[in-house]
Formats: sequence, structure tokens, C-alpha cells
Amino acid sequence: MHSAFEIHIRHYGATLHVTPVGELDVDGDQALNDVRTALHHGVAVVACDMRRLTFLDLTGLHYLLDLARNAQSRGIAFFAYNWQHQPQRLLDRADDLAPPDGQGRRTAPTRILRRTLRQAAASAADPARAGTSERPETTGGCAAAGSDADTGMARPGGNAPERVGTGHDQYAADRR
Repeated sequence: MHSAFEIHIRHYGATLHVTPVGELDVDGDQALNDVRTALHHGVAVVACDMRRLTFLDLTGLHYLLDLARNAQSRGIAFFAYNWQHQPQRLLDRADDLAPPDGQGRRTAPTRILRRTLRQAAASAADPARAGTSERPETTGGCAAAGSDADTGMARPGGNAPERVGTGHDQYAADRR
């Protein structure tokens, strides 16, 4: 069965804005290759708006993780925001099932997909820090972006993203 999936890619200065649309599964690899191709010299940030991603399976999750790691290995900050319920739950389950590290702490394999822009930028500057720490603590809500200066993103019309967060808002609500 072939799923409907596409990715919209837009450049705003040094920011690559990516919007996955539909169901990301095994058939989505070519669309994500188009994003990797767009990671040319001069891109400093990849902002991935997940609002229109309606379904994510394990293969799609691996594709996204590879894309985020690829960007980071090039010194490009990668962050995803506006996660929908089903993809968010898959990230939560992947983290819940991750084995503990050698010191008995749970690692968070999807951490690279849950960071705020500031966290992603710091990690891109120091790739050794990415995805190696525990699941971040929930602060009770999303970190709202107050202005373009706060996010470092060039946005059409100068508007800041509607919501930027670590993706743990639903996770915290599910655990209460």
C-alpha cells in the first residue's frame, strides 16, 4: 500500500523550513533525500514544522533521526515543532523502550527531534553533546517564541513560530 507523503521545502535566508505532509513511512525516504540535498553551504538552521505529519512509523522515525543527525554533523541546527498526537506518542514509546546506558540511566534516542532551537544550536556547535543525555524534564508547557530574535529564524512576514517546544507536553499529560 502506497501512502501519501510529501515534504514542502522553503529557504528563508540561512533557514531551511521543512514541512512534512501526510504519513511518513518506508515510502518517505526519497522526499527526505530531497531535504538532505537542500542542506547546502549557507544553511544554518533546519526548522521542521510537524503540524501536517499525520502518521509516523518506525521506519519514518529512523529517516527523521538520520536527517537530524546528518544536519547536526554538518554544524546545522535541527529542530522540529508542532508534533501531532500519533507521531508524538511514537517518540515517547521509542524513548520508553530504550535500554539504559552503562550507568543505569535511560537514554532518549529521539532527543534530537525534541529540542528547542537554542538547544539545537548549542548541539550543532558541539555535536558530541547530541542525543547522549537523558530525556529532558518537562517544564509544564512549550517555550513560546517571542520574536524572530528569540528564535533566530527568518519567517515570512517577520512572524515568529506559533509554538516551539521540546515535544514533551503530551508526554507529561499522559503520565499524570
